[in-house]
Amino acid sequence: MRVFAVAFLALAAPAQAHAQDRIKSPESSCSYMIKSGESYAVPSDENLCWRVPAPSSREYTLLHCDPPALQEITRVKRGDPRCKKYEERQ
Repeated sequence: MRVFAVAFLALAAPAQAHAQDRIKSPESSCSYMIKSGESYAVPSDENLCWRVPAPSSREYTLLHCDPPALQEITRVKRGDPRCKKYEERQ
């Protein structure tokens, strides 16, 4: 009887630890909203480029998702390889 109890605990403990890890570390992302009220999510550690307001038409701000917020890194030109996605400000 004792062997069954020990075997059950040995099998249940890793499963419970794995379930607790999933609860503690959900998928992280940053979100932003545009004027129309639509909300978008950017996965953690992704880059996003936003067009710099007028008078500049070819310059973008490189943003990095460091949850819970987007962090501004630098100004770049369109076509920069660090930009995974481009968003036009409205």
